Amino acid sequence: MTDNTKRLQLNLLLTRPLAGSEAFWQALPGEVRSLVVPIFSPLIEIKPIKSTPNIEGCVIFSSVNGVENSPLGDGRIAYCVGEMTTNAAVSAGWNASQVGETATQLVAVLAALPEKTVFTHLSGTHARGNIAQLLSAAGHYTRRIAVYDQLQCKFTSEATEANASNFPLLVPLFSPRTALAFAEQDNGQAPRHLIALSEDVAAPVRKLNWSSHTVCAAPTRGTMIDAVQKVVTSMTLG
Repeated sequence: MTDNTKRLQLNLLLTRPLAGSEAFWQALPGEVRSLVVPIFSPLIEIKPIKSTPNIEGCVIFSSVNGVENSPLGDGRIAYCVGEMTTNAAVSAGWNASQVGETATQLVAVLAALPEKTVFTHLSGTHARGNIAQLLSAAGHYTRRIAVYDQLQCKFTSEATEANASNFPLLVPLFSPRTALAFAEQDNGQAPRHLIALSEDVAAPVRKLNWSSHTVCAAPTRGTMIDAVQKVVTSMTLG
């Protein structure tokens, strides 16, 4: 018979859209999943925009959601931020290349292209990085077209209860918008441990009361998994 006593002492709040949260949970090592209780409470809901984008030139994808809510690639060229976005674009039929791990890195590479290029950035309604503006300023005509919206959601009752409990609560945050949604609803007393994908993600919640504060070494799912594992290990062994 499994002893769940220790597991109940450490909660893991998963705030990404449900599919992304479930995928992240499954990607965690089994030893980590055996030590924490997952609480699924998406703070952002992805809502497709039902229109066909008028794509000009090469496409830019800065998120998996952008890929999933866009037309199939049919072999067209796409420049992508991050490995997961690139893999999703390849699966959707795009001739996709990864250009950096962040929007800043992508802009730096594409802005330096010697030939003037036309780009279409397919993104969410709320997009960071000013990709279109910066590339246009560098001489590459770029339009941004929103193919999905990000609707803010409230905490589930389970998340509210966990946030108000005395049990430690791990909070991995993947985007500034999700972090802002968390900050706007925060009223908990649980000893909480922030694990932010980047400094930009940490910024909206930095002033909240945290028992510990971790920023990933690089903005990738792999480094987030490593960071969560390190925090869990330090808490269960410490």
